[in-house]
Amino acid sequence: MVNPEKAGEILGEGPEDECRSCPIEGMSTDECIDFLSSIISAITEPILVLDSSLNVVFSNTSFTEMFGIEAKKVKGEPVFSIGGGILDLEGLRELLDELLSIHRDFDGYEANLNLLNIGERIMSLNASDVHSTTDSSRLLLLSFIDITEQKKAEKIQRENEEKYRSLFENSRDAIMTLEPPDWSFTAGNPATIEMFGCRSEADFTSHQPWKLSPEYQPDGQISAIKAKEMIDRAMENGSNFFEWTHRRVNGEDFPATVLLSRIQIRGRQLLQATVRDITGRKQVEEELANHRFRLEELVRDRTAELEESERKYRTLVEQSHDGIYIYGGDRFLFVNDRMCDIALRTREEMLGMSFRQLLHPDDRESVGPDGKPLEGLAEIPNVFQLRVLRSDSDIRSVEFSVRDIAYAGEEAVLGVARDITDIKKLEEEQRRIEKLESLGLLAGGIAHDFNNFLTAIIGNISLARTMVEPGSDLYEILTGSEHAASKASNLTRQLLTFSRGGNPVKKKVAVDRLLREAASFVLSGSNVTAEFDVPPGLPAVTADSDQLVQVFSNIIINAVQSMPGGGRVHIGAEADTLDSGDPSGVAPGQYVKVFIRDDGYGIQQDHLDRIFDPFFTTRSNGSGLGLATAYSMVRKHGGHIRVDTELGRGTEFTVYLPAADDDVEDIPVAQGGKNQGVGRRILIMDDQKMIRDTAGALLKELGYEVDTASEGSETLDMYRKAMEDHRPYYAVILDLTVPDGMGGTETVRELLQMDPGVRAIVSSGYSNASIMSDYSSHGFSGVITKPYSLNQISDLLGSILEE
Repeated sequence: MVNPEKAGEILGEGPEDECRSCPIEGMSTDECIDFLSSIISAITEPILVLDSSLNVVFSNTSFTEMFGIEAKKVKGEPVFSIGGGILDLEGLRELLDELLSIHRDFDGYEANLNLLNIGERIMSLNASDVHSTTDSSRLLLLSFIDITEQKKAEKIQRENEEKYRSLFENSRDAIMTLEPPDWSFTAGNPATIEMFGCRSEADFTSHQPWKLSPEYQPDGQISAIKAKEMIDRAMENGSNFFEWTHRRVNGEDFPATVLLSRIQIRGRQLLQATVRDITGRKQVEEELANHRFRLEELVRDRTAELEESERKYRTLVEQSHDGIYIYGGDRFLFVNDRMCDIALRTREEMLGMSFRQLLHPDDRESVGPDGKPLEGLAEIPNVFQLRVLRSDSDIRSVEFSVRDIAYAGEEAVLGVARDITDIKKLEEEQRRIEKLESLGLLAGGIAHDFNNFLTAIIGNISLARTMVEPGSDLYEILTGSEHAASKASNLTRQLLTFSRGGNPVKKKVAVDRLLREAASFVLSGSNVTAEFDVPPGLPAVTADSDQLVQVFSNIIINAVQSMPGGGRVHIGAEADTLDSGDPSGVAPGQYVKVFIRDDGYGIQQDHLDRIFDPFFTTRSNGSGLGLATAYSMVRKHGGHIRVDTELGRGTEFTVYLPAADDDVEDIPVAQGGKNQGVGRRILIMDDQKMIRDTAGALLKELGYEVDTASEGSETLDMYRKAMEDHRPYYAVILDLTVPDGMGGTETVRELLQMDPGVRAIVSSGYSNASIMSDYSSHGFSGVITKPYSLNQISDLLGSILEE
């Protein structure tokens, strides 16, 4: 990416150009600068940017290098003055004038330029408007394409065609072509017209081949039948040489030799026949006929054997999954199809290239002119890894294995190339996973204590809010503090997504409600609106509602950030069925498909494969955890996220979530109240005093009578005594993990023995165990994750009360 100061030069940024607007509609000047700078600097062809006076505003590196002119001697100069007037061409002046006056772009203007560094080159010039809002702010883009080699190739092709035509026209032998299916003549050279006594080539092609032969050949075979056999043999073997008795149009027969050759012209299979009148040599040829026949048979047999051997060899080479090549004389002498695929080049492009030309510029000095690694660079002799720069600028990691051979009497190298890009990616992915596991271990290590601290903070803040007048300054300060603490909790929860903990606490939920909750939260106060398309009767999903709200919120946040000028995000859902052949790899079955689509600027293709990677972000203020967290959470729900994007048109995220087994919709959570706990006792077990104190204060605010215990044994004694005193506890809140003591799992097991109707709630800030996501199977009536607020604990106890 070009830095903004450099980009500013492109648009003429400065005090004298403050009124200049961005050439690209919808972009700010800074965005435009970055955008145009990146594009122009990345283009390998020479580029000039001109203003409306045809003065140079910017030249890219390719231009200064190819033309041998320093950038500072180009900028600000009239285009026709730079380089001693090298571009002062009459035709170019006219085209640029038309571009300025009638906005007519042009391309393909050819010019011979004598460049300082590389001599005379043929260039194709192209120009277009990149900004035409006003004449004063117009910019023209003038690009140069070196077509010298193309012109040379065209010249060689013309010369070859002229040589063939000259040989065809001047040959003393009759040369003609025949076309299936009836093998009629399509062309004949002057010798053909003379040999058969025709008036013209059209007269010759009007005759059927067997009409220019007697009815029978000397061996007694019918000419028409034998001619068909000769043609079939030629088409089968590629060529066929034989003697034949022809007949001129005046009825005169004459002996001849005929060579039929199978050829291909413009994709059509044809036969070329070369006929030589051998009347004067017939006697000698007849004496040698037997010898020639045996020799021809031997040649044909040997040719067939060679063709079969070549076919087997070529099949082996061409069907190989590895690239195979022969290299010698600082160029490729042979490449198979797979080698062309690896380089993304045609065979014609590959042959003649040097090995170094195939490589990434940073790797070219690693090999010698013989295509083998320099001494000391290969861990295994003659086996080495380099980066190949493909024709589409994609970079592939390739492992080469080479050995010396003799080829066509010269020293050469036989090489095998294996594309290991995907293997490298898997290795990199494994390293990334290992880093994420380390991150997860770190997050898990601090989550327990950190969430305990946050529980005390959030609990006390929410408690303090109940003590002040809503709408007061202090109330707003406390609300903001609680919101900030919740954000810290969300960050911890996102980090835990990458660890072995953080499993979803699932229940049947309605996707519609969660989508609207997420959209309302994210879009509040923004310049983006939401449009919903969720049909009635949509199946429920079994999921952690908090995690799904987080997933949808993160995706909607991404949509909002892609539309800085405002817009609309389209949110919808529908039932869908995935079969076993779905490329996402999720289990086949019924799913709820959620789509969230924006009309933003889209995602660049080179970023698309990395958007779900933790800490990958293109925004200076982004954490890089949003989409990565969404992806991890959805996968833990047995679902899948897919993204489709188009630059300039927007992005659509599609989330697949397994549908619930039945159509049960969300059961509204009973809302607690300030006096919901009046007359009820709650027992809290937690090894941290600050948690016991905070949770106790919250429950007392709700009207509950609260007792606390620090570990399981104490809890069991207090619960037993309460039952004996006929003052039982309404519910017990148990911390899952108690160092050096009985934790929640063991405690609830003992409580169920003591009281099968116990209402036990499991609480934890972090755990690897499955209890938090499958609490009911372990005897708990509810679950609450730390940190929690007054409203959350009130709602949970209210729902248990309803049950």
